[in-house]
Amino acid sequence: MTQNLPKSDTLLATSWITWLLVVAATVVARGEPATEPPTSAPNASVLPNGDFEKADAVDRAKPIGWDKPDGLGIQWVNAPGEPGRGKVIRMDTAVSEKAMVNQWRKMGITQWNIPQPAGNPIAETYGLSYYSVPVPVRAGQAYQVSFDFKGPAGGKVWVRGWGMYQGEKRRRYETIVFCRGKENQWTTFRQTFHPTRNRPEVTEMRVMLYAYYPAGVYWFDNVRLEPVSETPKPK
Repeated sequence: MTQNLPKSDTLLATSWITWLLVVAATVVARGEPATEPPTSAPNASVLPNGDFEKADAVDRAKPIGWDKPDGLGIQWVNAPGEPGRGKVIRMDTAVSEKAMVNQWRKMGITQWNIPQPAGNPIAETYGLSYYSVPVPVRAGQAYQVSFDFKGPAGGKVWVRGWGMYQGEKRRRYETIVFCRGKENQWTTFRQTFHPTRNRPEVTEMRVMLYAYYPAGVYWFDNVRLEPVSETPKPK
């Protein structure tokens, strides 16, 4: 189904607030760079191709395990001036709504649509979203999401969980990491979360990379989802 997006920052902000109030299982990260080691020894990431190095065997224009980049607002590129880093995801929220809609149509991307697109930067309304494929959630398991980020303070990473509810599959959980680092320097972020603690019906999750306001270029790399042992909460 085509996703028609709301047309104002007010509506967008209201929908986010409503969602956060309704879904009590939502966890919001503090949005600071990681200064501590992982909560347990590193595990194998359950998220495929989080370093974006491998191309899809069927469609070489996209990284395996992720949506197809539109090639304008969202690009899958080599990190400029950093040959050792390899492939990354680049998001440019200075691109206009009109240009984005035209690019989606050109690329045959049908899951996104903006009714009556304007000439203003997409940063001023919806931002840009980029999803991984779904991965299974193990009941009772805590996870850690980690990733590298470079750009303005308008970047976020969601992990969203789906499960059966009232006879249909619905989004039942999400955790958010707000990216606040040095704009021109890669920063690693980590957040531990437990998708089934309060939402036992969650059976799968997807990572969503997101760039918003201010208008500019945002970079993502080395996204991992690892099973971990949670750090005990202070008494």
